[in-house]
Amino acid sequence: RKFYILADEGIHSKVPQESWDSIASEMSGHFSKNQFRTGVLHGVQAAGRVLSRHFPRSSGDKNELPNEVDIR
Repeated sequence: RKFYILADEGIHSKVPQESWDSIASEMSGHFSKNQFRTGVLHGVQAAGRVLSRHFPRSSGDKNELPNEVDIR
């Protein structure tokens, strides 16, 4: 089975590939133990921490995208 973490060009220009590789490795560790929910939650939380360092929230921010998860 395969999965990937996909970032757009703006994010990729600021966040090193090693950050995503580390998150993916930790997620894979959970997946290999059939802990899929834990792995996905860990990945989302870890990505949020990485992104918040490079793209901090400001008081005028608004949510422009839906929060639904797309699993295909």
